Amino acid sequence: MDKLSFFRHLLAALEGQEAGVAATVVKIEGDVPGVAPGDRYLWSTGRCYGSLGPAGLEAAVAERTPEVLAGRRPLLETIDLEGGSVTLFLEPALPGPEIIVLGGGHVGQQVAAVAKLAGYRVTVIDDRPDFANRALFPTADRIICKNFTAALQDIKITPATFIVIVTRGHRYDYECLRAVIASPAAYIGMIGSRRRVRGVKERLVEEGVGEDLLERIHAPIGLDIGAETPTEIAVSIMAEIIRVYRCGA
Repeated sequence: MDKLSFFRHLLAALEGQEAGVAATVVKIEGDVPGVAPGDRYLWSTGRCYGSLGPAGLEAAVAERTPEVLAGRRPLLETIDLEGGSVTLFLEPALPGPEIIVLGGGHVGQQVAAVAKLAGYRVTVIDDRPDFANRALFPTADRIICKNFTAALQDIKITPATFIVIVTRGHRYDYECLRAVIASPAAYIGMIGSRRRVRGVKERLVEEGVGEDLLERIHAPIGLDIGAETPTEIAVSIMAEIIRVYRCGA
């Protein structure tokens, strides 16, 4: 694939909020036909653009894609093939970070405001018109007034998505968490007391959700900075999200 076509596909993926991995051949050792230094290949949400020649090389890119996306850092990988080896530069191609705020109450309002100040795209979801409106969320990019589960079904969640569950009760916490727990979101955080969090997790276990997925949940949400007011809680939540976004943990 020529450079212009490669960058067109890359731009289209990013504009479509699709995460991908761009692979560039940097070195070849031995006899590996069909591939040359500088060849580019883009893997994006299951679709592939361009060719790296040997099928084993493209399969290796697909296999390493989750690690590259999760780490948000480029990797230099040498792939052994029949007749030689190829060294690839694997670079994450991620859309800008987006925060989905589930719940339009006082904490949700402050999270949306702080997130926007930090440069994140912000989507707010609440099923109550009095809490999902432009008056309460003047800077949000999207405001969706709809049932939480139905709204989440229509939203593309990527490794650049950060989900903040700050609803008004156990039932809605559970519905939201059940809808996103297996998603590729970079972060899933839920507000609430330890008892409330434990109750939601126990219900998920009863539903058959595995421990590996439950370990993804940041709950109680936010860094422990002694926050009390909605604004302080929002700062603690955003601090945790920024740490995950920048440091991967």
